[in-house]
Amino acid sequence: MARATVSMHLGHSGGSLAVISRELRRMDGRQVTTIFRQRLDVAARSYPMRIRAAALAIPVKPEGRHTGLRARIAGCVSYSSGIDLTGQEPKAYASLWIDPRKMEPDYKTLPLYMEGVREKVGRDNRGYSRWRHPVFGDREVWRGQPSHPFFYPPADPFGRAADAAIREALGDITRKLNG
Repeated sequence: MARATVSMHLGHSGGSLAVISRELRRMDGRQVTTIFRQRLDVAARSYPMRIRAAALAIPVKPEGRHTGLRARIAGCVSYSSGIDLTGQEPKAYASLWIDPRKMEPDYKTLPLYMEGVREKVGRDNRGYSRWRHPVFGDREVWRGQPSHPFFYPPADPFGRAADAAIREALGDITRKLNG
């Protein structure tokens, strides 16, 4: 899935990373976690809804007849955020994903098929792949269906939003460290 990375130039007035790291460790871990989570949660608030709406907007053929698979896919959208202070460098994260464990056992791969995978031929991406499925559960009648990317198009701007949120959180932490 998408990942946001923030690099900051401290310059001469920014102090050394060792000093900042030491001061950051003195702060309450819960306080740091809360700052990052609040900022990331505000930035991410609309993205699960955007992804769910995109899944529900996948065209249905024939019109008006459906089995509820799109709603089940929409129900699998998940989000989490946090910060890991256990390593040498603190790491903040925010994740949007489709949790296939929320699907019925026979449909766990459906979100992946529906999203599609680009077919790579040489240096060209030919487009999204097709997949086969039984028509309304009738295992005697199978049809091919084109994929309908519903996850990455609405989730793509989240990287920029998370980057801005992390920068704001770092600004909040810096203000708290400076008193």
